[in-house]
Amino acid sequence: MKKIVCMMLAMALCLSLSISTAVAEEPITLTFQYIGGTVPAQDAVINDAIAAFNQQNPGITIEPIYIDWGNGHSQFYNAVMGKTAPDIAMLGGTWCVEFMEMNAFAPIGDYVSQELIDTFIPAGFDVMTDADGVIYGLPWDGCTWGVIYRTDLFEQAGIDHVPTTWDELLAAGEKMKAIDKYLLTVSCNGYEVDDYYLPFLWQAGGEVCVRNEEGKWVSAMNSPESLAAAEFYVRLIEEGYMPKEIPGMDFEAVLNSFTAGDTAIMVAGMWNIATLESIPEMEGKWATANSWAGPGGAAALSYPNTVHITATSQHKEEAGKFLEFFYNEGYYDKYTITSGVFSFTKDFVNSEYAQDPMLAPFIQDSSVGRNRPATSKYEEFRQLYFCPGVQAMVAGDLTPADFCAQMEQAFNTLHAE
Repeated sequence: MKKIVCMMLAMALCLSLSISTAVAEEPITLTFQYIGGTVPAQDAVINDAIAAFNQQNPGITIEPIYIDWGNGHSQFYNAVMGKTAPDIAMLGGTWCVEFMEMNAFAPIGDYVSQELIDTFIPAGFDVMTDADGVIYGLPWDGCTWGVIYRTDLFEQAGIDHVPTTWDELLAAGEKMKAIDKYLLTVSCNGYEVDDYYLPFLWQAGGEVCVRNEEGKWVSAMNSPESLAAAEFYVRLIEEGYMPKEIPGMDFEAVLNSFTAGDTAIMVAGMWNIATLESIPEMEGKWATANSWAGPGGAAALSYPNTVHITATSQHKEEAGKFLEFFYNEGYYDKYTITSGVFSFTKDFVNSEYAQDPMLAPFIQDSSVGRNRPATSKYEEFRQLYFCPGVQAMVAGDLTPADFCAQMEQAFNTLHAE
């Protein structure tokens, strides 16, 4: 009898161990929502990293979910509200501020090492850090919007340097008009109209919004500085320095105008350097330069996108393990270089890539770089009011003064809700 009992206990123990092993070895699938899917070279880096990680971690499978920029915010918002958020989410610019208020993210320091966090410049965490100093994400790819110009058209017009002030911009515009060319074209249609207007606002010394004494966001759009920016922006069109057609021009149209030789300067994200370098017909005809300053000083749009582990993820430890792998095994650097942008790491400025003379002005301009306002309702404001308002003003449907007044009212009404 004793022998039978021992045998039964042994069998029970084996069964228990078998069940425990089966549970421990149950495969895990992590979803990684990534804004992309349209640039093969970028996607190849992501896919290579996922394949390598999956091979090294046979119990974990990373499943990428590719979405486009136009739907990125709304798709993640819907997923959070529907409690179907991915395990890892890459987001644009300041979107994370809104989702931090919704408690959508896990504290990143709980799942990745402090060594990884310390590789980034502190500014990279500005919009991902709460009032208590808790960080809820990591910098992804960083970019500066800057000046790309046609050297051949500058020579033809007799302009010996890229304008460094608003006054010089106007003077150069007159010389371009003399050879029947536009001085400048910016995107004023599509998804990111504000990206091209904001630098003018900051260069005038203006702001979209400021915090009041109570710490609440209030509009600063109806200020003399904001009006100066709006009037200057419209003047560039009214006096023929920018085409009147820009309300209908997305960035692809701007790029086409530039490469066709109709426009001498385009304000663009630094990833466009790689695009121009791939066009044989453009060789020797273009260069980059630092952005000009306005009456309020120099300013450029510059910020990192962000990546997060979501609060609802059932596999936060494994998500942190993948992020450690991606950043530490060279895929992050490869991704930023392939994308033609830069990392927010402390040692990036000393990298060989950062010494590229075409990239140098953009990297230098990051020192005067500004991010979109860190208000959780900015995304709603820009989509519903700011971008359509700039378009209406440029089209002549709003005066600069009316534009500024309407933006103030819209912003404050939205933030009073």
